Amino acid sequence: MDMTEKKIKGEVLFEGKVVRLEKDEVLCPNGAISYREVVRHNGGAAILCITKDNKVLLERQFRYPYDEVIYEIPAGKLEKGEDPYQAALRELEEETGLKAESLEHLTDVYPTCGYSNEIIHLYLANNCVKTKTHLDPDEVIETYYVPMDDVKKMISDGRIKDAKTICALSLYNLKYNK
Repeated sequence: MDMTEKKIKGEVLFEGKVVRLEKDEVLCPNGAISYREVVRHNGGAAILCITKDNKVLLERQFRYPYDEVIYEIPAGKLEKGEDPYQAALRELEEETGLKAESLEHLTDVYPTCGYSNEIIHLYLANNCVKTKTHLDPDEVIETYYVPMDDVKKMISDGRIKDAKTICALSLYNLKYNK
């Protein structure tokens, strides 16, 4: 069965620096007419960095939409047309002062598939060397190296709630059977 919805017409409700909000009228596969509100986003890249002694690099930062400080792996948004691999390298160094020799693509995730087209590209950093951070003027970030067992506890007890972080760590642990 073809489950594709077909756009009949649409309008842009808001266009900002990070997102665009569209409202589309669609024809559903069963013949019904419906509306879809879609947040358009350039996507992001997130980087899992694990040391040789099995510690995970985590950041703490205030996230305005949730009104709380959260733990997460380094990440950032893609500029329009930017290669996700290059964005991941850039964000890792900007936020943490680490330069990765290479990145391994873990997977791509759809964090909010019900209303957004955002894709977050997840990478594993290899052979990092310390350089210098280059935080944006509006970024306040603390970084920590946390033992993997403690990170697992932080996920299970709800201290880590960030989806990209949980996905990257889960995939890493499945893939490398850790």
